[in-house]
Amino acid sequence: MQFRTILRTSVMLAALVASAAGLYAQKPVLTEDFESGKIDPAVWDLRKQGAPTIGVEQVDGAHGKYALHIHYPDMERGAFAFIVATHLPDSVRTHYFGRAYMKITPTLATSHNPLIFTGEPGWPLSKFQEIGTSQAKWMPSYQENKSLAGQGRGEVTYRSEVTPPYDKWFLLEWEFNDNPTSITLWVDGERVMNTMNGEKVDTVKFTWPKVDGKNSNLTGGYQEWGFGMRAWQNPTPAMDVYYDDIAISTTRIGPVK
Repeated sequence: MQFRTILRTSVMLAALVASAAGLYAQKPVLTEDFESGKIDPAVWDLRKQGAPTIGVEQVDGAHGKYALHIHYPDMERGAFAFIVATHLPDSVRTHYFGRAYMKITPTLATSHNPLIFTGEPGWPLSKFQEIGTSQAKWMPSYQENKSLAGQGRGEVTYRSEVTPPYDKWFLLEWEFNDNPTSITLWVDGERVMNTMNGEKVDTVKFTWPKVDGKNSNLTGGYQEWGFGMRAWQNPTPAMDVYYDDIAISTTRIGPVK
């Protein structure tokens, strides 16, 4: 009897381990740990406007020796600094999961602050989904940020009551989906709740344009993916944003093992 109990317990434990492993089963299709000590031009397109600086540096507390560092100076407005992967594989063209270790110090501006985006080519003049902040709290959004010459412009935003951690490294995970067009966020393994149509939800869905309520394929497929820092309004305090061990995959990736 004791042997059977031990056997059943072992089988149950094995099943739980297999189930947990299945959540993170697929190998990422793109990874970057910055341990080369530089931004690889074969992978990343550098997009910069204004005074912010961006580069790979030796950073205390990063997972390795190096991390990406964006410095946004005091009182700057509308400027940005991003690195962008422009050759995403077909396997993540309409749906993918991402992971990045981040550090934000000392705080974020209360303005709209884009951090991570994905969508059609040409950012910032493109259609894209975005992870950013507003009032220093998480704000996932859908953006049609094309030219004013007839291509359309606007946004759909959903604000959270959750403030990003400051002055320490944390794990940000996300799920981008273009069918239906939606975003889910996790911070240190916990889902980030957002307010959508007066209700608290852990996945926000976007419709565009509002008159016909289209909610699928809004970006037309994910052809590029970028991360960095942008702030829209003054007064903007000086800020530093760090990224390390970023990755995207067809399944949720989880923390670095």
